[in-house]
Amino acid sequence: MSITFDGLASGLNTQDIISKLLQVEQQPINRLNQRKQQIQKERDAWKDLGTRLQNLASALSSLVQRSTVVGFTVRPSDSNAPFTASARPGAVAGTYAIQIQQLATATTMRSTSPLGAEIDPNALLKDTNLRSAVTAGTFTINGVAITVDPNADTLNDVVNRINTSGAGVVASLVTIDGRLRLELEAATPGGPLQIGAISDTSNFLSATSVLGAPRTGDAVVGTRSLAAARTGVPLSQAMLATPVSGPGTLTINGVAIAYNPAVDSLNVILNRINASNAGVTASYDAVSDRVVLTAKTTGSLSITVSDTGNLATALGLDPNQQQLGQNAVYSLDGGATWQYSASNIVSDAIPGVTLTLTRTTSSPYSFTVEPDTDAAVSAVRRFVDQFNSVLSFIAEKTSYDATTKTAGTLLGDSAVRAVESTLRRLVTSPAINAGGRFRTLADVGISFGPVGSAVGTTNQLQLDESKLRAALQENPDAVFELFGATSRATLTTPGDIVRVAGTPRPPASGRYVITSDGAGNLTAEFRDQANQLLWSATGTIIAGGSNTTLVPGLTLSAATTLTGATSEISVTQQEGVLTQLGRYLNGILGRDGLVRARGDAFEQQLRSIDQQIDRFQQRLDDRKAQLVRQFATLERMLAEIQAQGTQLQGQIVKMLGAS
Repeated sequence: MSITFDGLASGLNTQDIISKLLQVEQQPINRLNQRKQQIQKERDAWKDLGTRLQNLASALSSLVQRSTVVGFTVRPSDSNAPFTASARPGAVAGTYAIQIQQLATATTMRSTSPLGAEIDPNALLKDTNLRSAVTAGTFTINGVAITVDPNADTLNDVVNRINTSGAGVVASLVTIDGRLRLELEAATPGGPLQIGAISDTSNFLSATSVLGAPRTGDAVVGTRSLAAARTGVPLSQAMLATPVSGPGTLTINGVAIAYNPAVDSLNVILNRINASNAGVTASYDAVSDRVVLTAKTTGSLSITVSDTGNLATALGLDPNQQQLGQNAVYSLDGGATWQYSASNIVSDAIPGVTLTLTRTTSSPYSFTVEPDTDAAVSAVRRFVDQFNSVLSFIAEKTSYDATTKTAGTLLGDSAVRAVESTLRRLVTSPAINAGGRFRTLADVGISFGPVGSAVGTTNQLQLDESKLRAALQENPDAVFELFGATSRATLTTPGDIVRVAGTPRPPASGRYVITSDGAGNLTAEFRDQANQLLWSATGTIIAGGSNTTLVPGLTLSAATTLTGATSEISVTQQEGVLTQLGRYLNGILGRDGLVRARGDAFEQQLRSIDQQIDRFQQRLDDRKAQLVRQFATLERMLAEIQAQGTQLQGQIVKMLGAS
C-alpha cells in the first residue's frame, strides 16, 4: 500500500482534488448500480408473481378433479351415529335408515391352558418360574418386616414365616382357574391388611401380585397366578408346562413358521408370526399366561394350525377350541331384509357410499346422502382468492401515482400485462364443447361483476356463493364439465393398435385413422366430423410395444402380432374453462415457460452489469493510481524547486554580506 502526504510542498489538498476528479468518472458505475437495483426489483417482483401463479395453479388443480366438484357427503341425523361414512362421486343421493343387529368380529384362538409349569412351593424361590424373580430383603405386612432370601427360602418357607411373624394375617396358597395364587387374610374379622411399605427392600409382594390387589372381605388375593412362562428366554428354558421337544415348523393358515427351542424365545416366535403373511396377530396375555391368535380380518372364517413338532401343543393352540368370528348383520329397510358382511366396512349397500359400522342399534337410524356443496364452494373460494391475489399484485406493480410521480416496479412490462390479459380472457371464455347447461363461469356465479357494474368495480373476480350452490345442487356433473372437462379418446376399431390411453389434444372432435403396413410403420390422420383431413403424421411401433409421440397426448399400444390392420380412434374435443386456464399456467410456470425465462433474463442482465461495473471500477482504480502518481511527481518537483530557491536565497544573502 502506498502512503501519500497531502500538499507538503504545494499546500494543495491533493486527496480532495483527486476525489473530485474521480467523481465524474464514477458516474457510469453509479448509473450501472442504479440499473442493477431496478433489475433486482423487477426480478424479485417476477419471482413473487411466479409464486402467486403457482398458488393459483394449486388452488385450481382441485377443481378439475371430479371428486371435488361432484363429491357427496353423508349427513347423520345426530352426533351419535352408529357408523362413520364416506361418499364418492356417483353416490346415490337420498335419505336412508340403517339398523345394525350385530358387528363383525374376528376369529380368535387362545391357549387352552396356562403355558407355564405350575410352581413348586417346596423349590427354592430362585429356581421357580414366578412371574418376577424375587429379590432378597424385607417386605412389610401390617407394619411387620418379614425377611426373604430367594437362594435359601422356598415359597412355603415364606408363607410360614408370614404366619408366624405376628403380623395378624394368615397366608396361604389357593387355586384359582387351576393355578396357585397367594392369599393374605386378616387373622380376625375386620382386621387390618396393610400390605407393603416404602422401606421394603424385597419385591416379594409385587412378584406374587398381592401388592396393590383389592381387598375383598377380609382377604387379599394375588391378581395373577404365581407361575407363568418365561417369554424372553429360549423355549427350552421357558419352564413351559409342556416342554418343546425339538425344532419344527408351525403352520398357520398355510404359512410356515420355523422354530428351534434351543434358540428361539416365545417373544421371537410371536414376532415371527406377526411379520409373516399368516393373516393373524399373535400376542401373549400375561394375566392369563396364554397365547392369543386373532385373525386380521373379521368374519366367521377359521384359523388353521398344524405342526411338525409339538410347539402348537405346548402353546395350547387347538383348532377345535377357537372362537369363530361373526359377520356384521344390518338392514336398510327397517329390518324387513337383513344383510350380512364379513367386515364392518360396508361398501356395497348404497352405491358410492362406504359405511364403517361401529355399534349396534335397537331401532333404525336415519342419515342422508347429498351433494357435498361445501367442499366445492370452499375450493372455488380458494381459487377466487388466489386469482385476485395475482390481479392485485399485477395492478400494484404496474401502477403509476400521478401525485407522487411514482411508478410501479413492472410498469411498462408488456409480458406481465400479457399475463393479466390472458388470465382475464380465459376465465371469461366459454368451455369448449361442454356438454352441460353451463357454458361460462358466470353461469355458476364466478365473474368480474354483473353487466353494467360501475367503472373500477370489476378489477376482482367475484363469487356469488348462492348461485354456485344452486348450480351444484341442480347439476354437479354439469358444473364439473364447465370446470374440468377434457377431451376423450375411444378405440372404436382395433387393428394393429389394440389399446389407447391418455388425454388427446385434437384440433376438433372427430377421429384418428391409424394405418399400418404390418412392418411397424404407422400413418395417422385426423379427420373432423365432416370427414375433412386436418392433420397427419407418421411414426413407428413394434409388436407388443407402444408409441407416445404419434398422436399428441395419447399412448398407443400395439398387438402382439402386426398384420397391417387399420385402427380408428374416436375423439370428443372438450376443454373446461379451468382446464384451459390450468394448461396456460402449466405452460408459463414450466421449465421452458415465461416465468423462468424472465428470471433467467434478469440474472443474465445482472451478470452483465456486474461485469461492466468490474471493468469500470478497474479503470477508475487505474485512473486514481495515475493521478496519485502525477500529483506525487508535482509535489517532488515543487519540493525540488523550493529547495533550489532556498539554496539560491542563501547564496545571495551570503554574497551580499561579503560585500
